[in-house]
Amino acid sequence: MIIKKISGIVFFISLLGANTLQASPANTQQLQVQTSESKRTGETALSYLVSWRKGESRIYNANGLTFISGTETDEPTSSVDAAYKLEKALNGAIDHDSPHLRGAVAKANKSTLTVSNREGFDLTRITVRDYSNQALEYSLAGKGFDAEGVDIALDIVYSAEVEYMRGFSKGVKKQAAGGFVSLTVDSKAPIKIVTNGKSTEQIEKELAAALGAKAQFSTSPIYLNFEQIRSKNYKSFDGGETQVSGLKARHITIDVSDAGLGVLTKFDFTKVEKPVDIANNLPYLVVLLIAVFGYLFFTARKKKT
Repeated sequence: MIIKKISGIVFFISLLGANTLQASPANTQQLQVQTSESKRTGETALSYLVSWRKGESRIYNANGLTFISGTETDEPTSSVDAAYKLEKALNGAIDHDSPHLRGAVAKANKSTLTVSNREGFDLTRITVRDYSNQALEYSLAGKGFDAEGVDIALDIVYSAEVEYMRGFSKGVKKQAAGGFVSLTVDSKAPIKIVTNGKSTEQIEKELAAALGAKAQFSTSPIYLNFEQIRSKNYKSFDGGETQVSGLKARHITIDVSDAGLGVLTKFDFTKVEKPVDIANNLPYLVVLLIAVFGYLFFTARKKKT
């Protein structure tokens, strides 16, 4: 009888160990972005940062940067080309930066770019930085942002504050040029904020107010912006953003139509499952085993007497 009980305890512990080693299925976390055409006249930038981890390991990052040709260039970039160029740039960055821990993969299908986790990895954060003034529609491959625990932040920024290369934003003033910022949630009427004469903070506060109780303007970022000293392709936090938690929606479309502005759209995968950390729980398991074996030993001796 005691042997059977001990066997049961050992089986329970083995289940904990198996849970620790269980790999996340591929495509558990996905973000789709539907691209469009730039409304800017010249060449501007579009970049995509994806972060992932394996179990409880450190977070890995890869950033894909591409340039989008505008309306007055020789060959304006189409929506299909925008998705393809971003796919190529992002996969190239993943392969280069993390050759042995490629936890994410990008795949373009016409004008839709899907970034997914590979088996055994979890996506944690995604930041899309768009300065091309194109409408970008985001979704979680048919799932709801609230159901998947994905929080969103919209950081409206000045185009002139980003230098991808020397002279990239030369002559661009740190102010809105005049136009609008539009946010559409599912099939609801678009929230349209006129930008003329307003600061990025004013625009973000208006967006938060229009979105309602699920949104707020915050002076602390939803997560710290990833930066690298050797590259300027990582916009530092400018002191404010619109944050949305528990949004009951399957799609959002952010459309910036102002040559002086860009937008950083952030996705925080807060619901990423964390495996049982058996190493940290080991002391408690040892105490539990001692208590159980003590109880079984005491019970056996009592029955004999």
